[in-house]
Amino acid sequence: MAINDNDPNDMKKDLVRNIFVAATGFVPVAGGTLSFLLDKYLPSAIEARKNSFLSKLEDDLEKIPKETIEQIYSNPDYTSIIIKIFRNALEDDRVEKINAFRNIFINATINKDVSFSEQSFYVKLVTDLTVDQIRVLHLFYLRDYKKSISFGKGNSVNTYIDENWKGVDESYRFALVTEIMRYGLVTGSQKSQQENNSEGHFLSPLGVRFIEYVFSPVETLTQEERR
Repeated sequence: MAINDNDPNDMKKDLVRNIFVAATGFVPVAGGTLSFLLDKYLPSAIEARKNSFLSKLEDDLEKIPKETIEQIYSNPDYTSIIIKIFRNALEDDRVEKINAFRNIFINATINKDVSFSEQSFYVKLVTDLTVDQIRVLHLFYLRDYKKSISFGKGNSVNTYIDENWKGVDESYRFALVTEIMRYGLVTGSQKSQQENNSEGHFLSPLGVRFIEYVFSPVETLTQEERR
């Protein structure tokens, strides 16, 4: 069926297809499986993600004071944050990431202590980190803020994961934690251990601010809390 130039839905589908083709330099054979995905599945999946995320943000805004909302309209930085969050939320709709993006959205409106550049870095971190890495950071949130778990003897997040996340390959776990430490969110340095009077892993000052921003007020129900 030919695309109707007057039909907005057809125009959206055509736009999505053209973006994909432009990004990959690949034109699928007409009638093939990939062509079906581009023409039928992908546009509807993106539309569903968009509507779901916008609905959640609308619910979040209902809980924010009117005066704060009015300030948003005149803040170009906030507009930039919203655009970044929205674009990335369409790419990954896992609940852990969606809730992290929602929390950045909420906290950006009510928390004036974090600069725009740092807020943008938080969006980048949530985008770059895998869901399992976000789960690892959530362990620190559960330990340090919720006080609902303990890493046990040695205060090592590695030991906790080995004992509680059954089936996790040690080399994979090592890679997860190592990269989080490379981002400067978690440290096992001698200085941090002296400051906490204990061995093990601890949040850096940046890590403390980050987990406060991305895990509250919208809570993510993780495997640890389902046990």
